[in-house]
Amino acid sequence: CRCVDSMHYWNLYFLLKVALFYRGYLGFHWALNLALGAALAWPLTQGRWRRLRNVLAVPAALALLYHDSFLPPPARVLSQAQALLGFSADYWWELLQRVWSPALAGAMVAIVFAYSLLARRIRFATLALAGILSVPIVSHLSADPVETIANSATATADGQPTTPDGLLKTFYAAQSRLHLQLQRSDTAAAPFDIIVLHVCSLSWDDMAFVGMRQHPLLQRFDVVFSNFNSAASYSGPASLRLLHGTCGQQAHTQIYDSEEPSCYVFPSLEKLGYQTQALLNHDGVYEGFGATLEEKGGLAGKFLPNQNAAVHMQNFDGSPIYNDYALLSQWWQKRLSQGGAPVALYYNTISLHDGNRVPGMTSRSSLDTYKPRLMQLLTDLDRFISELEAAQRPVVLVLVPEHGAALRGNKMQISGMREIPSPNITLVPTAVKLIGLKNSAAGDAGTSNAPLVVDTAMSYLDLFTLLSDWLADSPYAAQPLKSLAERVAKLPGTRFVSENADVITMRNEADQYLLKSGNDPWIRYTP
Repeated sequence: CRCVDSMHYWNLYFLLKVALFYRGYLGFHWALNLALGAALAWPLTQGRWRRLRNVLAVPAALALLYHDSFLPPPARVLSQAQALLGFSADYWWELLQRVWSPALAGAMVAIVFAYSLLARRIRFATLALAGILSVPIVSHLSADPVETIANSATATADGQPTTPDGLLKTFYAAQSRLHLQLQRSDTAAAPFDIIVLHVCSLSWDDMAFVGMRQHPLLQRFDVVFSNFNSAASYSGPASLRLLHGTCGQQAHTQIYDSEEPSCYVFPSLEKLGYQTQALLNHDGVYEGFGATLEEKGGLAGKFLPNQNAAVHMQNFDGSPIYNDYALLSQWWQKRLSQGGAPVALYYNTISLHDGNRVPGMTSRSSLDTYKPRLMQLLTDLDRFISELEAAQRPVVLVLVPEHGAALRGNKMQISGMREIPSPNITLVPTAVKLIGLKNSAAGDAGTSNAPLVVDTAMSYLDLFTLLSDWLADSPYAAQPLKSLAERVAKLPGTRFVSENADVITMRNEADQYLLKSGNDPWIRYTP
């Protein structure tokens, strides 16, 4: 059969893609693959036309492979070109090794060799065609390996939408109506300082992956949120979501355009008499991070110098990263010497960021160095908490990561890749500690060695609702009106919705995760 001969090694291309689809590593647009297969199988008499067809088919096949993959759309990649160019050659080499290994290369050679031997005896063109056509047939008869979710207009008996689009629209509509008005207590209690520790690249899943989910540092906090959603898997949007945290969750397209004054946490604290400050353990230059926080996060003119602290590693672009304890301790000692109005500090650390290089460590892989870097960070924070406690001053300390490091890669994205804001990446260990609370008999905190663990789905508005409650009814007052448990019980809770520029993950009413990428349909997503 001439059409069989004309396919040659293209049969292997389609068979491997079908196999990867059924294993869940790849999507599969069967109509486009069938069209390409038909174009390649069409008999051509002249050799030069066949050669030209093969030449033209190569870029088409590569483009279709990319389209079938779970990689971000080309427009998204192009929009991040400037950021990608900032990676060092050392980091690019590390990323390449995550997707291509000697074992994988050897397997591909073995597959091609076996195919060459069997191609004389087996009609692989027939198998390739059967594989392509099996995809829509299997999809019709049973659940897909990547199951598409229907999005027709349906609702429950009480009018609540049940489709993914309907749930998402309802969620954002409800969130748009939520605004916190921060107010300070008129009690005689001393005003408390507020320190927000914003940690890059730390999720519950990361801690579990390196065997540190039960680290004793978290036991020092009064409240631990075990189901807190940072709602983004990249630093810029995650930071803005935090800094806009006195309003309900916004869609990704809105967070850079928000001009509602009540949404800005630190300017709102300034109106209550707080002196607001910001401190980074890096230069804030990459992707204009620092400038974005100043222009869009309400921190204009608030950044403090950090060059006096020791450098303990380099970022993936070669820039310095300063020691966390040294920076925080220096800031605190200066804060103690100055006195005056209460202070609210935003502190951002990238000590756990993918691609960091640590002097003195034999491994150049940031995945290998993640655990020792995490141990060092938690040790630094532990020392800082002890220093705060020694001062016996009222301080509300908030630990909230930006997003995870994605240490545990999966079938849809390699380790370290965060394009899909999955729950493994955006469910982060968030905790709050009341320091300097002398009246433990008030029942607000300090009466137990174990923190109050909150398992309900929460996000930024819930976190700042708790802070707002403390501002209005100070836990440092002689007789606070509510206990810690009572305050936490009244937090509203927030449905899990995480979003990047082109990808959304959402948890539905059945506690299932759904995923939507660009204009593709919603699919069932298993973290």
